[in-house]
Amino acid sequence: MYFITGLPKIVSTIPLEEEDSFQFLCCNRERIFILILRKVSLSIWQLKPLVQLTAYRRSDMSVKNLGINVSALWKPDSSAIVVQTSDGGLIFFTIDTRAADTECYMLEDAKNSRRESDELFVKEAVPYISMVPTTSILVQGGITCLEALRDNVMVAATSGIIQRIQWDGSVDDSLTIVLDRVPFSVDFPQSKKSYLSNASSVHVVDLEYSFLLGGFSLVLSNGRGALMTANHFEFRPESVQCVWVPSEPCAFTCTAVNHKYRLMAFGCANAQGALYCIEDQTEGIQLTHRLQLLDKDCPDMMAACGPVEDLNWTPDGCAIAMIWKKGGFAIWSVFGALITFCLTLVHEGVSRSVSALDWGTEGYTMWVADPKVVFMYNFTKSALSVNNCSTNRMYVLLQGDNSVMLNTGDRVVAQPHGSSSASGREAQHKLFSNKAWMVVQLPHRYMATNWPLRYTVVDADAEYIAVAGRYGIAFYHIAVRKWKTFSNDTAEQLFVVTGGLLWWRDFVICGCSNTKTKTHEVRFYSKTRALDHSSAVVWKSEAPVITMNAFQNMLIIFSADSRLTLCEMDRKAGDVPTIVINVLQIISTENICPHPYCVVSVDLTPVRTETGRPFFDWLAVWNTIGAAKEIMILISGQKKHTGIREAESLLINVSGRLWIIQRDSSDPYKDVPADESVVTTSNVIPLLLSSCVETIWVHPSTISSKEKPQLCEALWMFCGAHGMKVWMPLFTKDGTRRNAFLSRRVMLPVWLKSVPLCVQFDEAMIHGADSDLLYESGLDNKESDELPAFIVNRTSEVYLPQVLRQLLRRNLGTHAEEIAQTCTKLPYFNHSLELLLHQVLEEEGTSSAPIPDPLLPSVVDFVQAISKYLASLPVFLQTIAHCARKSDIALWPRLFAEAGEPTDLFQQCLNSGRLDIAASFLIVLNGTLGVGPVRKQAGALLEKARAAGDVELIAESARFLRALEMEEQETYRRTPEMTPSAKSPTIHPHPGPENMDLGNPISPQGALTFKYGSVVKQNSLADVGLSGGNKAALKKANSVPFNNPESVDGRSMSVVAAPDPTGLITTATGVQSVDRRNSESFNYLPDNSSILRYSPGTSVTSRNGWSRRRRFPGYAHAVEQV
Repeated sequence: MYFITGLPKIVSTIPLEEEDSFQFLCCNRERIFILILRKVSLSIWQLKPLVQLTAYRRSDMSVKNLGINVSALWKPDSSAIVVQTSDGGLIFFTIDTRAADTECYMLEDAKNSRRESDELFVKEAVPYISMVPTTSILVQGGITCLEALRDNVMVAATSGIIQRIQWDGSVDDSLTIVLDRVPFSVDFPQSKKSYLSNASSVHVVDLEYSFLLGGFSLVLSNGRGALMTANHFEFRPESVQCVWVPSEPCAFTCTAVNHKYRLMAFGCANAQGALYCIEDQTEGIQLTHRLQLLDKDCPDMMAACGPVEDLNWTPDGCAIAMIWKKGGFAIWSVFGALITFCLTLVHEGVSRSVSALDWGTEGYTMWVADPKVVFMYNFTKSALSVNNCSTNRMYVLLQGDNSVMLNTGDRVVAQPHGSSSASGREAQHKLFSNKAWMVVQLPHRYMATNWPLRYTVVDADAEYIAVAGRYGIAFYHIAVRKWKTFSNDTAEQLFVVTGGLLWWRDFVICGCSNTKTKTHEVRFYSKTRALDHSSAVVWKSEAPVITMNAFQNMLIIFSADSRLTLCEMDRKAGDVPTIVINVLQIISTENICPHPYCVVSVDLTPVRTETGRPFFDWLAVWNTIGAAKEIMILISGQKKHTGIREAESLLINVSGRLWIIQRDSSDPYKDVPADESVVTTSNVIPLLLSSCVETIWVHPSTISSKEKPQLCEALWMFCGAHGMKVWMPLFTKDGTRRNAFLSRRVMLPVWLKSVPLCVQFDEAMIHGADSDLLYESGLDNKESDELPAFIVNRTSEVYLPQVLRQLLRRNLGTHAEEIAQTCTKLPYFNHSLELLLHQVLEEEGTSSAPIPDPLLPSVVDFVQAISKYLASLPVFLQTIAHCARKSDIALWPRLFAEAGEPTDLFQQCLNSGRLDIAASFLIVLNGTLGVGPVRKQAGALLEKARAAGDVELIAESARFLRALEMEEQETYRRTPEMTPSAKSPTIHPHPGPENMDLGNPISPQGALTFKYGSVVKQNSLADVGLSGGNKAALKKANSVPFNNPESVDGRSMSVVAAPDPTGLITTATGVQSVDRRNSESFNYLPDNSSILRYSPGTSVTSRNGWSRRRRFPGYAHAVEQV
């Protein structure tokens, strides 16, 4: 989850008139240095601080013999570089790091100035390095691609061979692989093998190695992809075999490998991407998802983007960057959720194209090479990408290289104020904005020696933030806005955080490695005391800690030996608070975990497959299956522990595959004496819940919610391009189940518009973030003129409509009603029902194919059932009315065929006294009935409004009746050019300004525009009953002048319409809308009514969306009646 921010930085440029250009760029393995390649020269830059360290220019003889530079690779230990040339040459360089105490740059004070601030001192050493060419060779037939290994370089040639060349330039012919001798199998390694029929013309165009996949991902010149493996670690030619990747409609162009998630990504010639994984059981290669832009983002992706030029994964494997041949780029999550994209780059009025791309340190920067410019984009990433713990899932927390961005939603946080000390300050509750970010800059003293930021965690109450850089940790107190760090650099550099950070009560837990003793530890520091090693609690680990998590008073630790250690934490109060650690269980995960690096997260949760029932007997299942994988649990039974029952299952995310290990139905402590230490074993079977899982969310509270049990006990999973998945329990409020044949949990898909980062279970809300693309031009800095700028926004989506829809689709209406009944107090519950009905109506009403099992009848029945449950609220009528007004008029017949006739619904609103909803239905009746029936219904609404004393609704109803009369008059005119007939109104000259346009109200039926004139009698405001308070509603405007001899200072005045609270009419006009047949109704208007505050000169929007302005007769008559 990476989000691009700000404007790109111009690192290096080449004048347009020069023939030179940037060819390639790549970072070393640690991503501290970056190599920038030009046609005949190359340079090395340091990323922090951003300075050029060295450069080398090739001789003219070398360029003549070997050609210009094409690409390059670093040796894994950054001690050498190999450069590929256009004529098939390889040039090897040795990176010479001279005396360690010699620096390339030195900052010296001027004679008359002195640096006093710490920020003016650069504590990062800038090493003095040089590139020394050692040897060069020429590969016959030309080179297509390179891949760097520890001891040699894999070189693919156009002749169909893959050579192994040592870093000193020597070639080992015994390790050369010839493609026509390599067997290829389809889908599975054990399937029938065959050889390339046209091997002489087929060669490798791109390859990349992954030690976790156990082979190379290949792209051949015929557009096919393959996985090359071997049963020998040296990949000897006789042991090599290839497995074809399932073919795509378009040819492959490039490939990239994700080690952590064990994925092979292929770029296609149709501007799309395809990602594949290896199936665990059959070891076959299968497609997981595709990378493609939606039609709304890019209608013609191939024409706009071109073929995929390159793919590049972030250092942590959580996102992938794709660049196209025509210059654009896009960022996707690991399983295909689009984060951001940019199709064009413009700099100095010139369109730029991306020719190379690579990620900087920790993925905080992205380097992009254009033939004439090198850009550097800044990124912020979710804290979950590197520290996937439970507290980080409660809020939207992003981290940059030296800052933290936190959004707590609508959370109230105590903010102290006053001039006293922090301990004595009064607490002032402050509401954080649900859209604004709280940006916290890390202290310069800490980041000067510990850049970049690697781990971030926020506590459950959003009061403290803990961070970890290269060494040590630091705290930030949000309320007082102060940092707490170690007293000196020596104390900070005692340990390196490797297993993430975690808050538990008032302690921060960090899995680390001790740099002094070379041991692996789990350290506990109290936030109430100063950061000091003397007050730390240290627990020794046998292997490096990979990740951690906590559940109540239990700590789960996953280490590099593929073991999960479950510990109990007991806090001891005192002058110096401390923690006692007791080991409860040690679980081996070797059968489901191919490598410790593949574990994304571990969680202890109260989730079970059989929620609300006694423990399921997994031993019986194991006896029947037998062949299923088992996990051996070593239980250290020092004492009988009862708190472990609250943790019902263990969730492990291994390369995107979410496994659940449930607690055995038999009690492992049943026969263990309290005073004996016994080790027993039990067998449990891990279950695969879902694939392609990036992040999971579980309700943070261990106490079951009585108000929303279904939502709060659900398990949420984000699956990238597959959307969200929710594993929801199915039970009633009393915990019983109606149908014995139904499963107790169901997996439901939920589709979102942005990347989710936080699930609010009680609010039925999902918060996330996205990068918005902004273009800024006209800046003083010409270098950044017209470059794309990005900003990170927080997003929110209500997931309740989609959950209800999926339950109704599965004929689980009873459970949908139970969930809806628990959410009726949400302020947006009615809006959720409207969204549910509108989405189903739009989808089924606009479908070109017949729908065998339409969902609309079930949704209407569901809304009606909820309305009966909420007898005091008109949920059904309001939902139908609002949905009809949001939908196209062509969909109304389908809606009212299920919901009932609109006339009947209108009458129900009148009978129940819901006049505002009846007004909404009046618009619907206007589009479905004739003028006569609509006039009758409008008159009935007017009578009800008069009886209720609703002045605003009386005005709207009267205006609507007048509009109906005018529409009826328009039916006698066929074209606007018709001459007035005997039936048409007589046009009289207006005594005021010529051709005064009084504005026509909404025309209910016709679509023709006419102008009418009438004799308007000059009346004062007092004559029409405007009181002093109503006169205050008059405002000056630049509309039609309203000449009144008694108006204030005789100036032109206009009456400004007030907002329409009923939603009946979008723009209101005045009393000229009164129907002459119903003008006597105004005799019932209460005194001091403000009905005349609407302007007769405002323009309105008709039903078909066009603006009309008309004159009409009867205005003076209506005023006189009032």
